[in-house]
Amino acid sequence: MMFQFSGLKTDQGSALIISLIMLLLLSLITLGGMQSTILQERMASNLHDRNIAFQASERALREGENWLADNAGLALTNDRLVGPQTWDGSGNDVVTVNTNDPQLSGEPVYHAGWVADFCPGLQAGGPCFERFAVTSRAQGGTAQSIVILQSMFMPQPL
Repeated sequence: MMFQFSGLKTDQGSALIISLIMLLLLSLITLGGMQSTILQERMASNLHDRNIAFQASERALREGENWLADNAGLALTNDRLVGPQTWDGSGNDVVTVNTNDPQLSGEPVYHAGWVADFCPGLQAGGPCFERFAVTSRAQGGTAQSIVILQSMFMPQPL
């Protein structure tokens, strides 16, 4: 007695096609996960780079304020920067802060410029203060990560 399976001939290639489709879907899911991971790593790297630039710019700003506290008379001739948000770090009155930090792509700089006199107690014969704008600029690990900070500083009158 011979048995004949008639449905066997029509189902022979379906397992291969289904497994190839499943392999394709798994490959697409894996590629999507890899792209997401790469994007997250880039964002973390850029944030780290910007944080380094921010810390260097804060250091330059602090050094500029300390310099102003000791040398306010010398900074009276410096003009305030016209466009601090687009300042490229160059100019005659720019001071470079030596950090020797290998993570930075360039040394931070600061500029201290006179803004105006501030006399809060003029009627009572109180002292007047010189007000200065201290602007600092620093680059992180790449030249694209730039942080520019500015503060208003009033040294104590002599």
